[in-house]
Amino acid sequence: MRSIRKRIDSTESTMQITKAMQMVATARLNKIQKQWKGIKDFSFYTQTILKHFPFVEDSFYTQDRAGTLILAITPDMGLAGSFPSDLIKEALTIKQNTEDFKGFLVIGSKGYFSLKNEGILLTRTNLYDIPKVDHAEFLAEDLFEIMRENNISKVKVLYGKFKNALVQLPSTFDLLPIKKEHLEIDERYEYEPSTEIVFESAAYLYVLSKLYQFLFETKLSELYARQNAMKNATDNASDLIEELTLEYNKQRQTAITQELIEIINGAKMQ
Repeated sequence: MRSIRKRIDSTESTMQITKAMQMVATARLNKIQKQWKGIKDFSFYTQTILKHFPFVEDSFYTQDRAGTLILAITPDMGLAGSFPSDLIKEALTIKQNTEDFKGFLVIGSKGYFSLKNEGILLTRTNLYDIPKVDHAEFLAEDLFEIMRENNISKVKVLYGKFKNALVQLPSTFDLLPIKKEHLEIDERYEYEPSTEIVFESAAYLYVLSKLYQFLFETKLSELYARQNAMKNATDNASDLIEELTLEYNKQRQTAITQELIEIINGAKMQ
């Protein structure tokens, strides 16, 4: 009975922790959820703007040479169910299927510890709590520097895609190079100061908006995954407490019954 009582007390303590973490995740979600639509719109409109500019063949953003960098965006914290490990598995799969793989640019501690022997060129951990545009600009600088130093022209982004409150999946996006066939070029316009300068500015804004979207979406997915994981843990702890309490009461009732039988038998002996 004592061992069962200890298990009940221990499970109740665990349940209080998981419930508190669930509430924290929910509070943070309520805070950032409102920003998500605006960030998606920002990314959509920058892509729409880029589509209508004349394509520049020899731009930094359109060059297509051998050499692929995988930008893996992962959480810094755990306790988010299988979400972090799903991202790592997908990162390794992408590496295996990329013939001209040059290395990883990893965001997040989970990615660093899991991929540190897989060819990491640069890691940024604990870069942000909630991502902002400044973090996307900082990441873009790192990205461009690695591309220039390692003669890389292609970038694949691995991030956590938010489908709904219950489903968050790893997803891959080909960020660079920008392909001509993806553009809807409108040649009716002339651009000042030059087509090249305007295209470079639009392309940078496009890359920046995509990085911001992927950072934010992965954080959103992480928080939902953590909320769901902590809710499941709390529910499981509650079920276990119920089972243990039932077993405890059974044993207690058995002990009381045994004591009564002994008292009655003792009285008869007298």
